[in-house]
Amino acid sequence: MQIEYRAPRNITELNDSIFCSMCAFDWNEGGFSDDHFFSRILKLDPWYDLNNTRACFVDGQVASVVVIFERPIRIGSSVVRMGGLGSVGTHPDHRQKGYSSQVLLDTADYLESASFDLSLLFTGLNRHYAKAGWVTYPVTLRSIDLSNWAQPDLAAETTDLSIETCDYGTDLPILVEIYNQFNKSRTGTTVRNQVYWKNQPEWRGQDPTLFWVAKQNGQIVAYLKGGEKEILEIGRRLNPPNSVQVLDQLMVHFLQNRIASNQKRIQINDCAEIRQLFDRLGLESSIRETTHFMFRITNFRSLLEKICPMLEYRLHVSELADWKGKIRLRYELDTQTLTISDGRIKVGSGTDSPTIDLSLSQLQVLQLIFGELDDSTLVDNPVLSILFPPDQLLHWSPDNF
Repeated sequence: MQIEYRAPRNITELNDSIFCSMCAFDWNEGGFSDDHFFSRILKLDPWYDLNNTRACFVDGQVASVVVIFERPIRIGSSVVRMGGLGSVGTHPDHRQKGYSSQVLLDTADYLESASFDLSLLFTGLNRHYAKAGWVTYPVTLRSIDLSNWAQPDLAAETTDLSIETCDYGTDLPILVEIYNQFNKSRTGTTVRNQVYWKNQPEWRGQDPTLFWVAKQNGQIVAYLKGGEKEILEIGRRLNPPNSVQVLDQLMVHFLQNRIASNQKRIQINDCAEIRQLFDRLGLESSIRETTHFMFRITNFRSLLEKICPMLEYRLHVSELADWKGKIRLRYELDTQTLTISDGRIKVGSGTDSPTIDLSLSQLQVLQLIFGELDDSTLVDNPVLSILFPPDQLLHWSPDNF
């Protein structure tokens, strides 16, 4: 028996790999289909690369598969290369043989050799991925209680406002502009290109009756993508003085629609702007922590190098602009040192005489970079609080893979 771990070499092997993904979620006796979700999400992806499909071949036949979805994501004002794992599946004839675990190890090696900085996946099988180095990253979600909400009348607060169903083809250029503006320095958000925007509805379904835009004087000021039980994504222009109020009215419109459909609770990402919006609307809400997010640092040095310009700027505008020294960052898989001198930051593997020596877990390193590390770890070293100020990871669910 010959076993190989590699990328498909042709379209036939790719289609067989996609069929493995199909088998894991909804077995289809009819076999592979080009019209299936797993086919569309892969072949319509603007960053599609045959090498980003990793598979186990047993005697030339695909037994197990992992697909890497390349996504540029923001960390503050920086952009890094992230490989999202999805479409994971094993053919029923080859389960319980360890092939999936070995494909994950091959995937981890490939992500490093192909110069990805980070990897992200969503799962309920955390132990399976933890064996290959992915770590659970807790993310907070907010739930809105609609049962006793005293619905406000905001109609008089913003004049010349209309809320309309999104006409995707016509409104797309404005949606792209608003999204880019709203998420410009928002950690965790995807940098979407034009092809991604155009193709996304063909694999990531969106109920068109729950996708609205708010127009003022005929111009789109805000948008909201809704689901049956959740707010999937929001965006607004930052420059109009009343765009906050416009988004409030758009939110109220959505919630009233959900109340009319007998929904009692709605879920949304938890972030400062959302909390402020809830306060203004008098909405009761609660938070819960999800463990479905898992990250893996795949190239620590490259990751740090890409955020260095941002770190240098933060240092430059701080009271510690003249700080000099070495900050060693260690976690289970790697060690890198930030050498700071004359306002410049260089990344290297040197470990001699660090000014600050941080020994962290991989989760803590991620939280440090994302701005979510507990303050107690930073309190003794003010320069760390300047380089890695409080922030929040935000991932809009339409960007799931």
